[in-house]
Amino acid sequence: MMEALSEEELDELDGLLLEVDADQGMTLDTLDGFLHAIAIGPETVMPSRWLPKVWDLDDGGMMPPMDSLEQVNHLMGLIMRHYNSIIWGLEQSPPVFAPMWPTFEYKGRDEDDAEGWAHGFTEGVKLSLAAWQPLLRDPQGQQWYHPIELLGDEDAPPEWDDLIRTPEQRAKLTAQIENSVLQMHAHWLPLRQALAERQTAQAMSTKVGRNEPCPCGSGKKFKKCCGSPVDLH
Repeated sequence: MMEALSEEELDELDGLLLEVDADQGMTLDTLDGFLHAIAIGPETVMPSRWLPKVWDLDDGGMMPPMDSLEQVNHLMGLIMRHYNSIIWGLEQSPPVFAPMWPTFEYKGRDEDDAEGWAHGFTEGVKLSLAAWQPLLRDPQGQQWYHPIELLGDEDAPPEWDDLIRTPEQRAKLTAQIENSVLQMHAHWLPLRQALAERQTAQAMSTKVGRNEPCPCGSGKKFKKCCGSPVDLH
């Protein structure tokens, strides 16, 4: 895996994101939620689709407004390393969920502020909304997604405001996020694995003859093994 960002690099990334566009772009906690949604979701979202959203949630310009290509590449490198560290954590057994959201002091104790993180997650879901629909229409899936949706979806109905009005309400929802993310990750995992196998097979098919032995070692012809078409449901 790419080396995870150090505390100093995370601080640098946070500062660079604010320099790019503090109003339209993402903060570090929003980016972290956004990348978690992309990492656990039902389809592979290429960086060319999601990177523009990082610095402009509204228009999604292709390049961040920075002074030099070197700065742009440095920023993208930090983002990609952080994204890969999220994927690596979720691939562990058991999966590791380490969200980055700020805290605030309330009644003499520190409380997590997950609203920005949740907003980023909902933006990540919206990038592949059609693919997420089977989970979002399922009662169990709705239960997993609801705490994040309540905290972060700017398009939520006004009547939901009463459910997140107090710090206590928001704290209860925040406490549910870890289980929600891990459950959704497990839900989509078989599909992501099947898609990865399909993509591997397609890549192999350009190098291995269909009547040649399959490189997986099964003893079958490639066209009858990894090179055979598989329907995903």
